Amino acid sequence: MQTPTTPGPAGTQSPHYARDVVAGLVNDGMATFVADAAVREAVQRGSRVRFVQVLPTGLSAEDRSEMDVAMFGVALRALHQQRRVPCTFETVEGAAGRTLVERSQGAAVLVVGRDAPEVVEPVGKY
Repeated sequence: MQTPTTPGPAGTQSPHYARDVVAGLVNDGMATFVADAAVREAVQRGSRVRFVQVLPTGLSAEDRSEMDVAMFGVALRALHQQRRVPCTFETVEGAAGRTLVERSQGAAVLVVGRDAPEVVEPVGKY
């Protein structure tokens, strides 16, 4: 059994574990590559994968639902050939770079895609 290692507010423990591999998924065309790399890394480390999808604020419920389904599909395809890789799924809104860094605090690895040259808010550079 893993023990939470990141202290939370007022002495509570965080549900995130130091051995986690965080797959930072944003709508940039790199989600499949990020999910595959994160699963491979988790298998090597014997750790859990946390699929964290960051969406822009203000999406309609329908758009958010479609993006959640797409993220779940990407994650399942990455996990398909692996056995018993523990994982969690999370969808949050905000600025991708900042949000992924905050959500992966205490994790062993944060996996993100390569920034396209024309991207306005580069995730990898952040």
